[in-house]
Amino acid sequence: MRATTIGFIAAGLLAGLAAAPARAECVRSIVNKSSLTALVRRDGGPWVTVLPHRSQAIRFTEPGSVEFALVCGRPGYGSPDQGAVYRDSIGYSAIIDRCYYEIGNGFFEDQLGPGSSIGTKDTAPLTVNVPRQGDVVIGTRLDGLCPAVFGDTLRSRY
Repeated sequence: MRATTIGFIAAGLLAGLAAAPARAECVRSIVNKSSLTALVRRDGGPWVTVLPHRSQAIRFTEPGSVEFALVCGRPGYGSPDQGAVYRDSIGYSAIIDRCYYEIGNGFFEDQLGPGSSIGTKDTAPLTVNVPRQGDVVIGTRLDGLCPAVFGDTLRSRY
């Protein structure tokens, strides 16, 4: 009788663990190779600044979306994404140990694999899921949209 009770308790605990939803824990990176300042926020949270030629880690724990805004110079006070030259929002999946941006529409995904050239979304200047799934590289495609910023180096006295 005692062994049977312990067996039922153990079976109940195992069934409870198996029924718990799988949770993802992925740390991926956002690499800014452009001369623009990148602002990134996950699921409507606060903006995080990724300065030019720097990178920032991002943690995925459940599916959601990431917003990107690229601005010239440093972001101002108030709404930091004001005056962005580029904006986009990309959904992502986070399941167990797989975290990736969802850029396809599922057309022939079973046959060709996720991210195939048929039915994908143009994310330029962002390169998503490269070099690892869940990584983002911000390229230099929009660098020409910002006027040259001259700091204190060019000053003259009259």
